[in-house]
Amino acid sequence: MELHASGEDYLEAILVIQKQKGMVRSIDVVRHLNLSKPSVSHAVSLLQTGGFLTVDEDHFLH
Repeated sequence: MELHASGEDYLEAILVIQKQKGMVRSIDVVRHLNLSKPSVSHAVSLLQTGGFLTVDEDHFLH
């Protein structure tokens, strides 16, 4: 799967938040990028399917 610019934006936001807080959930990305929960949920799903992102049992993004 090819990663588009918007996917890179999400991954960059996740990295920034992870460095600041040590952990990242979807709601953190929502607040950081000022986007809707459904938009972030959809993007996380696509990134996970593409192998760019994993989500653990506690819903933390890696």
